[in-house]
Amino acid sequence: MTNTDGADKDVDNVIRIMVSTDNHLGYLGSDSIRGEDSFVAFEEMLQLAVSEDVDMILLGGDLFHDAVPNQYTLHKCLELLRRYTFGDKPVSLEILSDQSRCFYNAVNESVNYEDPNLNISLPVFSIHGNHDDPSGFGRLSSLDLLSTAGCVNYYGRWTDLTKLEISPVLLRKGESHLALYGLSHIPDQRLSRLFEEFKVTMQYHTEKSTDQSAEDEESNWFHLMVVHQNRADRGRKRYLPEELLPSFLNLVIWGHEHDCRIEPELNVKRDFYVTQPGSSVPTSLAEGESIKKHVGLLEIYKNKFQLKPLPLKTVRPFIFESINLNDMATELGLDEGDAKTKVKKFAREKIEEMIERSKDRLTGHPKQPEIPLIRLRLLYSDESYMFNTIRFGQEYSSRVANPADIIYFKKLNKHSKAATINLDKEAMKKALEMENTTRVEELVDRYFDEAQGQRPLKLLHSKALAEITFRLVERHDANAADNIVKFYRDKAVDHLMDALPDDENIDIELENFRHQHNHEDLLKMLDARGVKKETIVPKNEANKTAASVANTSTRTAATAPARGRGTRGRTAAVVKPQLDVSIETSATRSSGRKQTLLSAVGRNSRSKVASYVISDDSD
Repeated sequence: MTNTDGADKDVDNVIRIMVSTDNHLGYLGSDSIRGEDSFVAFEEMLQLAVSEDVDMILLGGDLFHDAVPNQYTLHKCLELLRRYTFGDKPVSLEILSDQSRCFYNAVNESVNYEDPNLNISLPVFSIHGNHDDPSGFGRLSSLDLLSTAGCVNYYGRWTDLTKLEISPVLLRKGESHLALYGLSHIPDQRLSRLFEEFKVTMQYHTEKSTDQSAEDEESNWFHLMVVHQNRADRGRKRYLPEELLPSFLNLVIWGHEHDCRIEPELNVKRDFYVTQPGSSVPTSLAEGESIKKHVGLLEIYKNKFQLKPLPLKTVRPFIFESINLNDMATELGLDEGDAKTKVKKFAREKIEEMIERSKDRLTGHPKQPEIPLIRLRLLYSDESYMFNTIRFGQEYSSRVANPADIIYFKKLNKHSKAATINLDKEAMKKALEMENTTRVEELVDRYFDEAQGQRPLKLLHSKALAEITFRLVERHDANAADNIVKFYRDKAVDHLMDALPDDENIDIELENFRHQHNHEDLLKMLDARGVKKETIVPKNEANKTAASVANTSTRTAATAPARGRGTRGRTAAVVKPQLDVSIETSATRSSGRKQTLLSAVGRNSRSKVASYVISDDSD
């Protein structure tokens, strides 16, 4: 890693941090086999922090599995923190920031190691995740309780979701300066809306010392951020794109994602590194959870860093395997005879093999559980392959930690070429050659009239598709397709429920539905339910005089729908601004200088960025 070389380091100037995320204390606490797994792994992390003589522990959220942990979970957590983080050893970190701003919810509004009533030897800093976020009366998190008890420095908490101002905790050890940012979990859609509305501000610290130039001082600051959000792209507004984070960061520690990807990965667009330690205990039987668990030892010297992965040796062995039964059909002879019995025999042999393989993951640590987690995912398309997985798992009740869900059947979707609907090029050609076709909806209607013989519509009328096109193109009604298709579907379901046809006669009954209900009648019924036809001011009318607008408003006010996104689309003169988030600098806040978080997205546009995908769909 190029960011870590070229520094003569010594112990008095290097900030050493133990990094861990998603500990999920209390997960399956009532399970007689797996109930202690989360605490065993958490204690190992604390032991590593002590043995490595780190200056602090940094947690990335989801310390607890439940927002309101039970008494045993809280007691066990407090016991472990007091045992490993309290003591007479002096803390070498000096805090420089306004502590009342960083730790406003603490009893003394300061870090715990500066509290004269406490004896802290190893400070713990933590944000909250989605499992231990503030809830209930007073909007308190379980981390608030640990903060009040003096065990954890809880930072990065949000209180006002109309805007988000992120200020760093400023720490110093010798020649190294650390600006520690924290973004506790916020629902992804809400966070996305804050970014879109330019309500996310991050303070960029550029404080100048008396004996250094601004450039020298700024180069000595290491900007570290901890976040707890979706990193994998799960759809628009359902994750936090890395590119939205500011380019002045050096390293981002990403919590919430359980796959262990602890080796720092360079984001070439923003020029910072991202490390994803993953969870310390598997909370689902997904493939990503079977990756070996780690915590990290982070060393910072001025603006350089080094991250050393430390494998956890007390984690229960977990073996995951996925097999497509369709690929095994010939080998197992599933096309003839009792396929279910053959699949069960194959699964039994595979499970035995996986149990044997799990022994390779035993580390010899005295506290590591020896009974493994085993997950065999069988992909199928023929339901005759399936068998009772619960009864099957009972055979392994003493040999596997999860006997009830060893086997997971997942059905494959069939995609045949015959089912693929392609564009009828001849019908499209004829529709385009017709005269007087000036509107898109007319083209759609004529295309389906021409293609009706070979590719007939089973439910919708062709005029329904033309109406959808008209409302989308001319009226900018983004809800048109949803409203019309849903109404057709509901009416067709009502018709089928009244007729109750046999399975083989469903297509015939749908054809009867199309003949009994013409498009005009269905559209009138839909409009009568509240989705009215509307008159929209065309784009070329947007700049007319106020008097002209007043004349058209009498037509639009009575008919425009009051719900949905369609109302936004009708204001053609409104242009959505480019996404922009302000970065506030401590040195230039008064001058109003701002840096756009997306200003560097265009840089290195030709560079390849490592894609991130969801490794598996958890159960």
